[in-house]
Amino acid sequence: MEAKFLLLYERFENWFFSFLPNFISALFILVVGYYLSRILSKYISKAVIKATKDETLGEFLKNVVFVAVLILTIITALSNLGVQTTSIIAVLGTAGLAIALSLKDSLSNLASGILLVVLRHFNKGDTISVGSIIGKVDSINLFQTKLTTPDNQIVILPNSSIVSAPIINVNANATRRMDLIFGIGYASDLRKAKQILEEILKDDEYVLDEPAPVIGVNALNSSSVDLIVRFWVKSENFFTANITMQQKVKIRFDEEGIEIPYNKLDINLNQALLGNQQ
Repeated sequence: MEAKFLLLYERFENWFFSFLPNFISALFILVVGYYLSRILSKYISKAVIKATKDETLGEFLKNVVFVAVLILTIITALSNLGVQTTSIIAVLGTAGLAIALSLKDSLSNLASGILLVVLRHFNKGDTISVGSIIGKVDSINLFQTKLTTPDNQIVILPNSSIVSAPIINVNANATRRMDLIFGIGYASDLRKAKQILEEILKDDEYVLDEPAPVIGVNALNSSSVDLIVRFWVKSENFFTANITMQQKVKIRFDEEGIEIPYNKLDINLNQALLGNQQ
């Protein structure tokens, strides 16, 4: 019994000391590969951003390079331990096919993320509208895109839902046109109302001189004359200009006696009819 135990111990000792160098080297490869993947991905990201001035592409390539180098590191470490990596790769390929079928939505998000980076519909920092959601792009990752809404909420959108939906890049251009409609009563002075609007546009800090603003009658409704005001502002001032312009018009119309109609019910009593009923 003792002799058998000694034999097993000797075999284990021989195996351990023959395996130990490979284990240490594999562990060394893993540590070096991990830090190499981090350093290489950061370097490539910085180089791409410096060359293209595009943070979105740089961050996307950073993630791709990090994952790719890390996978190669793990395969190299296993090969150093004597593991037949060719068979592992074959097994992983078969398993990958099964996983791909079960995770088709995730792979769709990955493919959509690549399309978003390649087609460049928007970049980090742009404000976009996707369906009913409006927000500033914080990051475009492999599977999802993160937005911050105007009221400071975080929205995580799967990349596939963005690619399949109409995308409006709010500030892709430096300027935007704003169309506002103001209704005035039929009894109000139309020329005076247009003059007031011209003065407000001329003095407003957000309204651009070129293209020149346009003021005209948009429609003759049953209870109001609708004036349309078209002017251009810088994209970053669009929402602020919309609020301040309407406030200024309301205050000036009230001061100048220009009526802004609203729904109301007028009741006229026929005195003769009332007298007969009495």
